[in-house]
Amino acid sequence: METNYKKTIYKETTENEVDYKKITYKLEGLNNLPEEPGIYFMKDKEDRLLYVGKSKCLKKRVKSYFLNSTNRSRKIERMIKNISHIEIIKTDTEFDALFLECQNIHRLKPMYNTLLKSYEKYKYICLDEKDHNIIKITNEIEEDGIYFGPYSFKRKLDIIKEIIIKVYRLPICKRQNKCIRYDLDKCIGPCRKQIDDNIKHDIVKNIKDNLNGKSNFVIESLNKEMNAKAKNLKFEEAAKIKEEIDLFSSIVRKQKYLQNLNRDIVFWINMKNYKYKVYYIRCAKIKYEKVIDARYPSQIENLKTSIQDLIVQNKEEKDALRKDEIDYINIINEYLKDTKDRGYIEIRKGE
Repeated sequence: METNYKKTIYKETTENEVDYKKITYKLEGLNNLPEEPGIYFMKDKEDRLLYVGKSKCLKKRVKSYFLNSTNRSRKIERMIKNISHIEIIKTDTEFDALFLECQNIHRLKPMYNTLLKSYEKYKYICLDEKDHNIIKITNEIEEDGIYFGPYSFKRKLDIIKEIIIKVYRLPICKRQNKCIRYDLDKCIGPCRKQIDDNIKHDIVKNIKDNLNGKSNFVIESLNKEMNAKAKNLKFEEAAKIKEEIDLFSSIVRKQKYLQNLNRDIVFWINMKNYKYKVYYIRCAKIKYEKVIDARYPSQIENLKTSIQDLIVQNKEEKDALRKDEIDYINIINEYLKDTKDRGYIEIRKGE
């Protein structure tokens, strides 16, 4: 039985939406499975989804569940006993199958899929000059503000927030509270006086530059404070500030790592002989994909023009990664490590 399935969740192409045919197989018909890449949906007799998987060869992978039970966990044995039928979607390449599997696990949350769920606990640092407190730790990306992350260490983020509040003398009170921190020169005092929008804008820009590693103002301020403590023989307090320096340096390194992961690439896979599939990927999304025959120069030229137009259209600054996009980033980067039948070029700013 065949049904149409539209791949749309993280799919953004310049052409029509990609339609995949979903084909159902009874267990007695597994020998008829195609020896092609794709994903499979294992379902019980009530048509409830048990598991989503992917394979370079659907027939070999799906049949393996029913051929050998050695070293299987009881959980997997229980799943296999409940399988009534298999639905499959064939794809052009193994990479398509990897992406499509990830999409369906995120969307459908199958009972027996345990991977690709760790991102749910990630947090962000948010800077918003329109907000009274300017900085906060959030679970999700919202409309307003500048976001950094996602990060997996909540407790450390609270300390990073405290460091930034200390260095930039940010408010921690509610809007109408007249707290003593202003009198102690620990707050810019928006509850005591009107703070010019340009000042708040400059503060947010400076914090942003520090988190992105473009400025060392925070580290220099902490070093100055640490040296003053040490000079006054307050060694325990100096040691605490040294820990703050190390922690802030580590989050800057983490942010640079995330920015490097979130790259724009054009990559290609040799499907067979002269047939290639070419992708343009930006911010963990497939913006464009096309199968071409490299023997025909016109196809190559049309491909180059389409991708160049998309690159020009996507010059805006990138947003922080959404939590679930981390899985797509990992898929892309792991897949590119093997250069046997594929290659890629990285699109850098200004190219």
